[in-house]
Amino acid sequence: MKQKRKFLTGFGSYSRAVCSTMFMCTKQIFDGGFLSVSGGYFVQAVQFVMLIFIWKSLGEGIDQLMTYTLMAAILHQELNIISPATASLWEGSVIGRFLRPMPVEVSFFAETIGKWWIPNFIFFGLPLWLLSPLLGINPWPAGILSGILAVFSLILAASLGFAIDLLFASLAIYLKNGCFAALAVREAVYSLLSGEMIPFSLFPFGIGNLFSLLPLGSVAHGPLTIYTGMAENPWKVLGLQVFWNLILWTAAAHVFKNSKERMISFGG
Repeated sequence: MKQKRKFLTGFGSYSRAVCSTMFMCTKQIFDGGFLSVSGGYFVQAVQFVMLIFIWKSLGEGIDQLMTYTLMAAILHQELNIISPATASLWEGSVIGRFLRPMPVEVSFFAETIGKWWIPNFIFFGLPLWLLSPLLGINPWPAGILSGILAVFSLILAASLGFAIDLLFASLAIYLKNGCFAALAVREAVYSLLSGEMIPFSLFPFGIGNLFSLLPLGSVAHGPLTIYTGMAENPWKVLGLQVFWNLILWTAAAHVFKNSKERMISFGG
């Protein structure tokens, strides 16, 4: 019985429990075969190629734009985070996550990494990065310092994305049957206002400068502009990301904690 308890709790280790959840979710996504998920990769590839053709038609400053679009496509799952939190409410599976040997929030994070980040990087992101020179795209960062700072910026962006996702999941509890409609609207708005789809430098009337100061602007715009060298002051971008992380994580922790009782009632 003692050994069984150890197995059920991730071999008695919190970190192993998280890793076990991640890799279990990675395996589950291919339960229906690779063709069941390859369609999504195909759509991402088509969208990427279309944007590259658009940037090439501009005729100037296209190198940074193409690298920006390349990294946005590769890091799409890390820059536009949608965890299983909202879907689990509809399915009623959220109650099971409270029985796992980790906080329910950590369970959502581990599932997101295992279900989306790992397969997307192996089967789409890495091949696209390696093949990008054949499309005339420079996949490398603007410089060594830009690459290093972009990694830290990406970590802060992912953290901020999870905080926003928890806030949205808390909101979805109150929307009940309308949560999936709100999810579709959120994903469309998220891609635009985060700078993932279109760089803020292309927005007219200085609107991009305003968007870059908002929380969503620190999600995709931050790491992508640092990586490509488009950020005038990378340290300012990092500082803004830290600021929004402190604000939104404080709010997310409070709101999500107060929503747990309603979440169990709705999801269970």
